[in-house]
Amino acid sequence: MITTYRTGAYENDGTSNHIWETRTPEGDLVAELYVSTDRLEIMNVWVAPAARGEGHARHLYETASEQMDVYHAPVAHRTPEGDAFAEAVGGDTVDPYPCDCHACDNPED
Repeated sequence: MITTYRTGAYENDGTSNHIWETRTPEGDLVAELYVSTDRLEIMNVWVAPAARGEGHARHLYETASEQMDVYHAPVAHRTPEGDAFAEAVGGDTVDPYPCDCHACDNPED
């Protein structure tokens, strides 16, 4: 596997992210990790279905963490899979910040 680093937007959404990717020698994408450039918050982790459970997401998290501080999203912002990932790899959660999402406006939900 080949691990690379670049910066860019997530699916052309205009955001600025640090991006680590793992690819096969043939260039096929196996896993990716997006970390926001402003808060250093994990914005997305994805692993190809056929490669899940092989440690690719952990490898990208550890690679990123060796290069800079990386923080998990607040618990209310995580998917169940994202929460399981945060629990599995450990690490810090980003400090609270003003947010108007449904989860932050309705903490009882």
